[in-house]
This record gives sequence, C-alpha cells and structure tokens, in this order.
Amino acid sequence: METKSVLTELRDGVLIVTINRNERRNAIDPDTANLMEQILNDAEKDPAVGAILLTGAGDRSFCAGEDLAALGENGECLTETEHGFAGITERLCAKPIVCACNGTAVAGGLEIALACDVIVAAEHARFGLTEVKVGLLATSGGLIRLPKLIPAKIAAEMCLTGTLINAQRAYEIGLVNHVVPADQVMDKAMELARQMAANAPISLRLTKQLLHMAPHLSEEDGMRVCRYMAWKYVEGTEDAVEGPKAFLEKRKPQWKNR
Repeated sequence: METKSVLTELRDGVLIVTINRNERRNAIDPDTANLMEQILNDAEKDPAVGAILLTGAGDRSFCAGEDLAALGENGECLTETEHGFAGITERLCAKPIVCACNGTAVAGGLEIALACDVIVAAEHARFGLTEVKVGLLATSGGLIRLPKLIPAKIAAEMCLTGTLINAQRAYEIGLVNHVVPADQVMDKAMELARQMAANAPISLRLTKQLLHMAPHLSEEDGMRVCRYMAWKYVEGTEDAVEGPKAFLEKRKPQWKNR
C-alpha cells in the first residue's frame, strides 16, 4: 500500500507536518511539494491550527532538498509551487512555524528550515547548502536568507565550498535556536509550538509581519509602522480587550481572532 509522502497530526493547537520519505532522506519530489503546498494553505485557514511544527521522518535527515531523481526530462525543477520550493520558501505564513530538525538539512532542506521561524536541532544534525557541488544554485532562499541570518563570511564559506557544519556550530553562529539530544527534538519543538499556539492569533500574525519587515526599514520608519498602523489596528480588536481582561481575572484568554 502506498504511503503518504507527508503526514499530519493536530495536537494541542499545533499541526505537526512530517515529510515522510525516509527512504529518500526526505527529499522533495513533485507530489510531496504539491502536498506540502495544500497542507500549509489549509493550515493557514484553519482556526484550530495555532502553530505549525515541521519535521522529517526517521533520524537521519530532516530533508535532503530536491529529489534529483525527480527532475524533469531536461533537468528542470518540478518542485516549485505557488509558495516556492515545497510550498514554503516563498510563504509568509500568518502562523508560527517551528522546525524540528531531526537530522541533516542540506540544500533545499536547509532552505525549508530557513523559511521557518524557529529551528530546534538534534545534536547529530548537520547543515549546508551543497548546490554548487552538483552544478545548481540555492535560489529558494538559501543565498538570500543565510547571509542575513549569520555572519556574511561564514555564509560565503558554506555556500562556496558546499561543506556542512554540525549542530553546535550552527547554534554558535545563530542558525538554530536550540540543540538537544535526538530523542528530545520533538518535545522541545512542541513546547515552543504550544507556547506560540496559545497566543493571540492577530498579535502573532502582525508580529510575524513586522519581524519580516524590520530588516528592510530604518528604525524610524519601523517605529512609525508599529505605532500608526499595527498598534492602531490591534487595539481595536476584540482580542485586545479579552487579553488584558483574562490576565486580570487570572484565566486563560478566549481568542476570537477578531
């Protein structure tokens, strides 16, 4: 019986999305890319989903990038969807995405991880953009996001040599948020995802948008956007009334997303 290449489970407001191609080191083929696109589209619309946790099957690889055996007849990429590689690399998701990096994240696999908001890595995980080794380019966010996230010289060395770094080095340079033993990756990622999912959805959405805009704005312009656009909007919502009220009444807030 054929097994789905992407598995999902909704738990405590967190949608767990597992790339399920362990036999191919969780590499992305066209069917997997299209399935990821649809799953993430649905998750953004589903009010039951407060946060998303993305991981890979097994303990060897989070994702090995594009499945090179699934290229088109003329070598063309068939894994780009409406929202980029695997439905995620060009997506500004309204909901937080936590990457539970259970193993090696290379090439497009690292680009998928970079598209997430937070990365929790297993101690044995390794990271790299290896496209130059096979005559390709890391154009699904790797060459743009990586030098903005870590020191430019380190990014240049990784991209130009195609060599991998280990999880501890990734933590030291700010590529990942946490490094934990392999059997604790999902627990730590779920802990963070649950905390995010419990927060006000409108506040989460606007926070993500502002974090995305911040590197492109001067401090003065950024403050104006925060004060005169984001704050003016959020203070008029029902959730902005409910949150402080619940805090004062020492109870869990009941978010309405409006």
